[in-house]
Amino acid sequence: MTSVAADLTEVRAAAELLGFALARRARPVEGGQYRALLDRYRSELRFRDVVDTMAEGLGLEVLGTPRSGLVLAPDPAGPFATRLGDLRSTMDADDRLVFGLVLIGIAAYAYPTDADFDDPETRLVEVATIDGFIRAALGTLGSLAGVEGSAEERARAAAQVYADLPQLITTQTGRRARGCTLKAVEDVCGWLVEQGAAREAASLGPDTFHLTDRFRLLVADSAGGGALDALRGLRREDVP
Repeated sequence: MTSVAADLTEVRAAAELLGFALARRARPVEGGQYRALLDRYRSELRFRDVVDTMAEGLGLEVLGTPRSGLVLAPDPAGPFATRLGDLRSTMDADDRLVFGLVLIGIAAYAYPTDADFDDPETRLVEVATIDGFIRAALGTLGSLAGVEGSAEERARAAAQVYADLPQLITTQTGRRARGCTLKAVEDVCGWLVEQGAAREAASLGPDTFHLTDRFRLLVADSAGGGALDALRGLRREDVP
């Protein structure tokens, strides 16, 4: 941050911008306050310094300012970190393993190469397609080498749990029921919508989702690990 102290008006504006970014579903529409503050961040170095410094103090990092708004990444040990333990209280250890596997499956399917992280083109994912992609990769994930407690070891365990689950169980009303992999993928896509990392593509069907720039930048910031790398490699084989 510059040596000149920020005045309270700038501090308040910076806090408002961070508040919009943390709201996740807020969008910087033309003529709105969010858009005005975002434009200030992009064009005024002093204001950007204030926002970045305030974000750092809150355990956040500004990753970028795409059309969808200010994208923040939380420090894993910070107060805004999202942890699998914060998900549904009814989720057991196996549910969390599957949830994590589906997350990296979506990331690998949408962004198989590093160049994809720089491409703002909207990526579409579909529930059955992601389920099929993960199922086709279970053998590869099951052969990952890693010490006990490592990400690779968790990926192997997740692959085993996923393989043991049926693809589809339905309720009496014909909806997907918990305990099948299609429902697990559906739940993760719904969670991404809640986080502002995806939007429902209603015109393309109830099972299709647009991934937002927020998701792209967050994946780019955290990309790495044997499981994600293996899935991205498999996806690259499928992409012309």
